[in-house]
Amino acid sequence: MKYLFSFICGLLLFSSCSKEENEEPWQPAKRTVIAYMAAENTLSGYAQLDINEMITGVKSISKYDNMIVFVDRANEKPFIVRLRNNDKLPTDTIKKYEQDFYSSDPEKMKDILQWVMTNYPADDYGLILWGHGDGWVIMNDSVATKRAFGVDNGENKASDTGLWLNIPSLRMALKALPHTFKFIFTDCCNMQNVEVAYELKDVTDYYIASPAGIPDTGAPYDKVIPDLFKYNDVQMYQKTCDDYFNILEAEDGHLPMAVIQSSQLPQLAQATKTILESIYNTETAIDTDRLIYYWTYDPSHPSNTKERVMYDMNDFFLRHAQTADYQKWLKAFNQAVVYKKWSDHWQWHAYRSYTQYADFEVTEERFGGVSMFIPLERYKETFIKYNELIPKTAWYHAVWSDVELGW
Repeated sequence: MKYLFSFICGLLLFSSCSKEENEEPWQPAKRTVIAYMAAENTLSGYAQLDINEMITGVKSISKYDNMIVFVDRANEKPFIVRLRNNDKLPTDTIKKYEQDFYSSDPEKMKDILQWVMTNYPADDYGLILWGHGDGWVIMNDSVATKRAFGVDNGENKASDTGLWLNIPSLRMALKALPHTFKFIFTDCCNMQNVEVAYELKDVTDYYIASPAGIPDTGAPYDKVIPDLFKYNDVQMYQKTCDDYFNILEAEDGHLPMAVIQSSQLPQLAQATKTILESIYNTETAIDTDRLIYYWTYDPSHPSNTKERVMYDMNDFFLRHAQTADYQKWLKAFNQAVVYKKWSDHWQWHAYRSYTQYADFEVTEERFGGVSMFIPLERYKETFIKYNELIPKTAWYHAVWSDVELGW
C-alpha cells in the first residue's frame, strides 16, 4: 500500500507543468534549497518516498522561499520540480529533459545547479546531495567507475553498475557556480570525512553529514526541510542533525551526525599536520584495534573480509597523541566541528547487506563524528589501493605529504 500511494503521488506530482492563473506576485526569496537526487541506481524506488516527505515539509516554509528538486531515476527522463507551500499548486515541474544523461557528470551537475540559481535567485542557497556515497574514496577519472557520490548507470535502470562523481570533480563543478552555499547536506552513506569536507571548504559555509552508513530511506524530509530553511545558522544545523539522528529503528541505535564549519578547516589542517608529525616522529606504534570506524569494504570479497576504513578522527588522536598535544589539537577540532550527535551503537541495513558496528566501544569522549583515513601498510594488499588514492585529495597534501610513515 505504501508503494501504491507513492506511485499515485508520483503521477499527481509530475502531471503539473502549468502556472496557476491567480498566482501571488513574485517576491525575492531568502533561500533556495536544491535537492540533487542522483537516483538512476538501486535507490530509484526510494526517491518518490522522499519527494512525498519533502512535499509535506515545504508546508512549513515561507511561500517565497524555493525548494527545487532535480530528479534522475530509473525508467524516465530527468526533470526539475519546484515544491511549494501552496495548497492549490504544491508542485510544479519546471524543466523536463528530452534525453537521459549521467547525473554524475560534473558538467551536467554544474549546468543544472546554475540554471536553478539563475531562475530561482535568493539571498542564499543550500544544497542537498541525495544518493549513494562512499566518502572520499575515488578513482582516476573525473566520472569514476567506482566510489564517491551519486552513481548513475546511464541505462535508465535501477542498477549500481555505473559511473560515480569524484569529490574533487564535485568541488570543481560547485566552484564554477555564481554563488556558494550556506550549507551542503549530504544524504548519502559515509560522507562526513574530513577529506570530503576539506575538498568542499571553499563552496559552503557548513557541511552536514553522517560518517556512517545511512538507511536506504534517507532523511525524514517532512522534518528536515523546515529545518534547512531556518535562517539562524545554529538552529538550522542543530535541528537537521537532531531530526536525522533519530531516524533508525530503536534496536539499531541512532545515526551519528556532525557539522563542520568550513572557515575553520585550514586551522584544523595545520593542527592535524603538527600532531601527526609528533606522533610519527616518536615512533609511536599505530594501533587501530577497536578504534571507532565507519566503513568496511564488501566483506564478501575474499581479500577484503571486514576491512576497516574511515576511522574516527578524534578517537585516533585520543589514543595515539601525548595529552598536551591532543588537547591543543582538540581545540582546533572543536572549533571546526561545531555540532555532533553521538550514539553508543548503530547498525546499517542496506538493500543487500547488514553490518553491525559493535566491535568497539563508543563514548562521548571518544566520538568525534568525523572520519579520517589513516595510511596503513595493510592497505597495500587490499583490492582498493587506498594508500595510492589518498594523495588525490587536497587534505592529504595539506596534512600527510611530509609525514614519514615508516614503511
